[in-house]
Amino acid sequence: MQYKYPGYVPEVKQQISDMAMNGSGIRDTARVLHISPTTVIKELKKRVSTQSGECS
Repeated sequence: MQYKYPGYVPEVKQQISDMAMNGSGIRDTARVLHISPTTVIKELKKRVSTQSGECS
């Protein structure tokens, strides 16, 4: 499947999580992956809410 925006690619979503676990900041992660800092924040919020069992 071809994605228009790199932030939608499952591998990039995994990289966001991996970089956060290794201490990279939001802006640094966005810069390295060529995506918006907002995308990084949204993906991290999704990961936290699914891990804790919350639905918001």
